[in-house]
Amino acid sequence: MMTKKWRRKWEAFGGKLTFIIAPPIILLIKLIPLSGVYLLGTAFARIAGLFSGRRKKIALANLHLVFGKRKSEEEINAIYRECLTRTVTSFLEAMKFCFLPPPVAKGLIEIVGKEHLDATLKRGKGIIIAGLHLGNFPLLAAKLAMEGYPIAVIIKKPRNKYLARLYTRMTDTVGVGFIDGRERRLAAQQSLRQLRGGGIVYIIIDQNPPYPDIMVDFFGYAVPSFKGPVVLAMRTGAAILPAFIVYSNGWRHKLFIEKPFTLETTGDQERDVAHNLARLMKLAEGYIEQYPEQWWWWHRRWKRHIDYKHL
Repeated sequence: MMTKKWRRKWEAFGGKLTFIIAPPIILLIKLIPLSGVYLLGTAFARIAGLFSGRRKKIALANLHLVFGKRKSEEEINAIYRECLTRTVTSFLEAMKFCFLPPPVAKGLIEIVGKEHLDATLKRGKGIIIAGLHLGNFPLLAAKLAMEGYPIAVIIKKPRNKYLARLYTRMTDTVGVGFIDGRERRLAAQQSLRQLRGGGIVYIIIDQNPPYPDIMVDFFGYAVPSFKGPVVLAMRTGAAILPAFIVYSNGWRHKLFIEKPFTLETTGDQERDVAHNLARLMKLAEGYIEQYPEQWWWWHRRWKRHIDYKHL
């Protein structure tokens, strides 16, 4: 197992290497047609699949925990391979998306439930979109921004300086606001400002928070989860709209926007936050069940149930 010291050295080396290999890859993506991006992503995924790295072990451990009693080994491996292909290709596709003419880019994504978004925006209290690492999730914010919606996304800025600059350039190109999740207090302030201005804040809810938080059930196992969406909604009166983007009909996309998520409250804030967060995660879980090959199984989501250090 790699120690923290060596992991940091490896990350530093990877950061320097990115400055060398990323520019020609980005140029290639810019020049080739969209169909070529999908072929390139599939090829990269097949090469990556030849290596049994740490992320592969984590993904397979997660899949066995969730589906081990319901799916065969062959089915689990098939989900893993498709997940790898979708993950690699979606990263390249997101870069290509920024180079496409707006009408072409917008035409790749069909919105289902747009009426829920429009009706809720008219309230003027802001919207919290609760999403997942599902499908090509960055394109959810990009699509809404290109359609003229005032949206900002809360995400941790990559430690890799080149990738951080690339991400900022991509969000600026399509008009998505950026809130750095690493700066917790500042992120809260910027989110409140965005919502009070009647805008949209996009929050990914399916990762472990870096600090102790509320435990909720996730596929039958208690895991810590971000309470931000529920707390923000209670504090500001903003509506929560669960929204998820998935690949449909090959490499096209469908963006599903659910009806506003109604908060159930009793007056006990701590219990209310936990109860509503559990309900929200259960709704999100249904989408992962339906599209398991499109969710990011790479995260150490079940730290209390899987010994990731000894995989």
